[in-house]
Amino acid sequence: MRRVYRVVMFRLRPKHEPVWDPAVAEVEALLDAAARRHPAGEWEGRARHALSICACITPDHAPSWLIVDTDDGLGWERLPDGFPDEALVRAPLEAGGHADPSDVLAWLRGDALDPWATGDGDGDPEVVEALRRWVDAD
Repeated sequence: MRRVYRVVMFRLRPKHEPVWDPAVAEVEALLDAAARRHPAGEWEGRARHALSICACITPDHAPSWLIVDTDDGLGWERLPDGFPDEALVRAPLEAGGHADPSDVLAWLRGDALDPWATGDGDGDPEVVEALRRWVDAD
């Protein structure tokens, strides 16, 4: 007796786009607006303050950000995954840590003193104060 087998083909599931934390777009819109009003110009060797934020305290996907200022204004960028700390722009005053994107948003809006409400950060407190002022400046 001949048996007939049914062949089932399995395909790799398509990769789904990550679900981004809803605060990410608003954080980046505020940073973009401030950087357009007051562009920092060239950062390397001119940065006064540098803040690195790993926005990892969220169940959703979120980037890491580097925010800097110069005498001219504010600059920022998303850092790619695995970006080495030694490649960050250096400044006389630096701070950094891990934050929830909604806490970063509250800080940029002026509703919090720093972006570390549910996370942890360290460095010179003047950094978060100085960078925050650029967001409000007209």
